[in-house]
Amino acid sequence: MAEFDHITIIGVGLIGGSLGLALKERGLAKKTVGVGYRDSTLKRAQDARAIDRWTLNIAEGVAGADIVVVCTPAGLVAAKASEALPAMKPGSILTDVASTKAAITQQIESILPEGVAFVPAHPMAGSEKRGNESARPDLFDGACCILTPTDKTPPDAVDAVREMWEGVGARVETLDIDEHDRIVAQISHLPHLVAPAVLNAADEPSLSYAATGMKDTTRIAASDVRLWVDIFKSNRENVLDALSRFGGEMDAIRDALERSDWRGLADLLDGARERRRAMEENDIDGLRGLLRGGDTKIDREQDRV
Repeated sequence: MAEFDHITIIGVGLIGGSLGLALKERGLAKKTVGVGYRDSTLKRAQDARAIDRWTLNIAEGVAGADIVVVCTPAGLVAAKASEALPAMKPGSILTDVASTKAAITQQIESILPEGVAFVPAHPMAGSEKRGNESARPDLFDGACCILTPTDKTPPDAVDAVREMWEGVGARVETLDIDEHDRIVAQISHLPHLVAPAVLNAADEPSLSYAATGMKDTTRIAASDVRLWVDIFKSNRENVLDALSRFGGEMDAIRDALERSDWRGLADLLDGARERRRAMEENDIDGLRGLLRGGDTKIDREQDRV
């Protein structure tokens, strides 16, 4: 595994801090520089050895960097990129970690200077916690990191970003940008709307009795609200589609309950249980077979369209 001379991380929070820790622990970067807007946050990252030095000035922080990783909330990525790009050296690479790709990529590619590449990336790892006090070097171990290069992305830049993420333990895959945004709306963004809805649907006296099932189901409702509103804004249409699919599933459950169709309800629950098993075991062929089976009401309705 190659060692990078200089990697700059803009936004040294949970993801950026974990990336810095992993890079340093595994000897993948000779120098890591952190950029942010609060001295105390950056000093804490330096004390934890996630970065070697830090600055509040983006241009200063990215000067001379081989790779610049923007680890800010989705709504800030393009703005931070616009500050960083004029100061980046020819041959360097800008990448990000945002949960949505289409809008951000379009904005950044429209301002890319000649000689600087942009590789959109999304490590599928995180926590409901925030800040670099929660960062850890093994956060990306076994996680999937999705790259969404376009026809403007140089292959050697994709290879370098792939090598960085594989170096910190991630399993890297490549997807079309639109396909990425559609997928993450279903598997990442939708749960972050369902968990708050489950909590808000319960009255306060009931919540005082909540145990493991409720707490596990709603863990991600503790996530950073502003960060997730930014994500929902940037992937609105796909999130609405995911909500429609979810609404169809809830209608199927309600229908079975109203008709006392216990066999039908059991089939719905069993189908979900099998999908969960296949997902946990990373049984891709099994999941595809379940999806082809059209075993839920919404699947059957879509088949008739």
